[in-house]
Amino acid sequence: MFFFPMINDVTTTPLEPPAYVALAQANKGRDLGYPSGNAEVQRLAYPDLAPLALKAAPQACYERVRALAAAMPRWEVVGDDAAARRLEAVATTGLLRFKDDVVVEVRPAPGGCAVHMRSKSRLGRGDLGANARRIRAFLARLARP
Repeated sequence: MFFFPMINDVTTTPLEPPAYVALAQANKGRDLGYPSGNAEVQRLAYPDLAPLALKAAPQACYERVRALAAAMPRWEVVGDDAAARRLEAVATTGLLRFKDDVVVEVRPAPGGCAVHMRSKSRLGRGDLGANARRIRAFLARLARP
């Protein structure tokens, strides 16, 4: 039996989640803040989610993020801020065509960079683990040499 928490906003960095900027502009009036109660629930349900450390300069990491995001099935990149090293996309689910919002930030880190990610469903209170799976899949592909 699987347990999926009743959250629909998941991040690698609950204490400092990547912020939606382009998507916030496009969705005025919609709350895109990370819910304060999610951090503890997420820690228990998805203890493996964490930023991905890479041994490359932050800008080189960002270029890899851009290329991978462009190749992700059913993703539409809607914000690309190279100066801030932040990319935003809308991911459309396969079966029911739900729209989920994604943001990826590359931050400097010792020895290279750290890739931080957040995925948020637009509908519902729970996501049946879809956002965590999306983050895991993206970071796993990015980690490949």
